[in-house]
Amino acid sequence: MNTPRPALQSAPLQRFNLLPSLELHPSRAALWLPQQATAGDWLAAPAAARQWHRQWSALLLERLQADAQPVRDLAHAATPLALAAPALLQATARHAGLLLLGKNLRLRIKRSEVSAAREALGSAAWDWVCLEGAALHPGLADARPWLRLGLAAGADLLGAGLLAQSWHDAPAPLRRRADWKLPLDAESPASREASGMTSPQACRLCLQTLHFLEPEWLSSFPTIH
Repeated sequence: MNTPRPALQSAPLQRFNLLPSLELHPSRAALWLPQQATAGDWLAAPAAARQWHRQWSALLLERLQADAQPVRDLAHAATPLALAAPALLQATARHAGLLLLGKNLRLRIKRSEVSAAREALGSAAWDWVCLEGAALHPGLADARPWLRLGLAAGADLLGAGLLAQSWHDAPAPLRRRADWKLPLDAESPASREASGMTSPQACRLCLQTLHFLEPEWLSSFPTIH
């Protein structure tokens, strides 16, 4: 059953379906749309941006072939995640990744370690993970492979993989467009399966994270919680 139609038939869904270049992750854009990096200041002109994004998006949609059909059924649980603006999606990845690193964070007792983590993550994220995170996820038993990347970078990578896992069981037109909003290889088995969670489990955790960050956006999807 489709959800009601508040803002979802407007800009977010149209961008997702028809203008994927607007939300393409920079790591993918650099590889697939190299001309975007050299477009220069002229691309800042609204008319030029609209024209070129239509062309770039057409090229991207050609890559989908049979999966290029627009997403109309908004019933999949990961839809609020897939349609989230890039900044919100990145914040969701960071915070969800921190939940998976939460066991390690909550064991830190040295003042220097705590201060460094707060500075890297921000006080709000640190407090949320340490005070509320354990109720959402106990954290990975061994987070060392991810922490070697740095706290923020490790959280981002873990969270991106968790997002990819959250919509991995979605219909291809939704899943493939959503994957494009994540870093290259986020949808690889190594990244997706790092949490050890099934797709529904990953989706539930990501939605809980999204609810903490932006409950108003999630409320646009009244049948999905």
